Amino acid sequence: MRSRPSFFLGYLFTYKLTPAGRTLIFVVLLSAIGSITVELPIYQIFCSLVSLMFCLEAMGILMQPRLAVDVHLPATATAGDVLQGYVNVTNKGRWPAFDVMCSLYGLPRGLTHLSAHEMCVAIPSGGTASIPIAIGTSERGVFALPPLRPHSTFPLNIMRFGRQPFAMPVITVLPSFHPLEQLELPVSLRYQPGGVFIEGHVGASPEFIGNREYTYGEPVRRLDFRAWARLGKPVVREFQEEYCTRVALILDTFQPSVWRGKQRNHLAFEQAVSMTAAIADGLSGSESIIDLFAAGPELYVFRAVTGSTHFDKVLEILGGIEPTRGDPFEKLSPVVSEELESISAVLCVFLDWDEHRERFVQHVAEAGCEPYVILVRDDRPTTMWFPEDGRHYRHLTPEMIHEGEVEVL
Repeated sequence: MRSRPSFFLGYLFTYKLTPAGRTLIFVVLLSAIGSITVELPIYQIFCSLVSLMFCLEAMGILMQPRLAVDVHLPATATAGDVLQGYVNVTNKGRWPAFDVMCSLYGLPRGLTHLSAHEMCVAIPSGGTASIPIAIGTSERGVFALPPLRPHSTFPLNIMRFGRQPFAMPVITVLPSFHPLEQLELPVSLRYQPGGVFIEGHVGASPEFIGNREYTYGEPVRRLDFRAWARLGKPVVREFQEEYCTRVALILDTFQPSVWRGKQRNHLAFEQAVSMTAAIADGLSGSESIIDLFAAGPELYVFRAVTGSTHFDKVLEILGGIEPTRGDPFEKLSPVVSEELESISAVLCVFLDWDEHRERFVQHVAEAGCEPYVILVRDDRPTTMWFPEDGRHYRHLTPEMIHEGEVEVL
C-alpha cells in the first residue's frame, strides 16, 4: 500500500499539474539555484514564478466550476480495441466554466485514457456540453474504473481545478482471439434429461407422441390445456426422448507461484483463454450445447446453447477468469463427473501435463466421452511426457495462438 507522501506526490505530478504545469515546476526548481544568494538576479525569477503559481492556485480555487456529468460508456470491449463513449457535462454554477476536461486518474493496468486531452472551451451557466471519452484496452479482465473527475484548467492551463468526482461503471474486457476456420470434432448424440426444452433452443423439433394423465411433480409447461378441458382431468403432452450433442470445455487455470518464468506462464494462460474463446466460437455455429468449466478463485460452470447471445456470455465469463495457485481439478473433477453421463465430448485446454490431468482424461474416456486435449505451453511438461498425436492430443505454443497460426482443430 502506498504511503501518504508518495500518494500525494503521485497525485500532484500526474493529475493536479498539467504537462505545462510540470514544466513550470521544473523551471522553478532550476531557478531555485539562484536563491542561494541574493547577489545573483536569478533569484528574482524564482520569486516571480512562485508568486505566479500561488496566484494561479488562488484564482483557480475561486473560479472552479460546479459540474455534473452523465456518462455513456459501453459495458464491454475486446482486448486491443478502444472503448468509446461520451460524457455530457452540465455547468451547475452561476458563472461560465472555461477549459473543461474530464480525467480518469488511477486507471488499472491494461487500460489507458486516450481522450484525456479533449476539452470544451466554455460551458455557459446551466449549459451542457458533450466530451468524448476513449479508453484503450490491452488486457482482458473485469475492471472497476476510477471516479471520473471533471475539472477546469483555467487559467493558463497550469493546474486542474475540480470539485467532487463521479463514480464510473465496471467494464468487462473480453479476450481477443483468432477464429478457427475449421473445427473437426466428431461426437455422438446422447440422451438429455429435459432434452425437449434444450433442443428447442438449437432448432430441433421434438416429436410429439401423444397425451397421458398428469403425474404429480411434472413440469407445468407440459400440460395440454385443450385435452384437459375435453377430458375433464389434467393431461400432459408426451414427447419422444431427445438426444443431442453436448461438448464440455475445460479450462486449466493453474499458474505456479514461482517467480522464475512468471511472465511466460502468464502469457501461456492468456493464450489458453483465447484458445478456449476460439473453440467456443467454433462450437457456437453448430447444433451443440456448450458446457464451460473453469476453476480459478471461483468455480465457473455455464451451459450455453447455440446463438450469439449465449456465446457473448461465454466471452464475459472468460474475460473475468483469473489464474489460481492451487490445483483446479480438486474443484472441477467432482462437478464434471456429475455431467459426464450426458456429455458427448470433453475438450480440455491445459497448461501442463501431469498425473492429475492424465487421471482426469482417463476418467473422461472411461465414462464413454471422447476426450480432446490441447496443451498450451512453450516447453515440455514439468513431470510427464505429453502423448501428442495431432488429433486427440495437440501441443500448441502461446506464440502460435497469438499469431493466429492455429486455423484447424
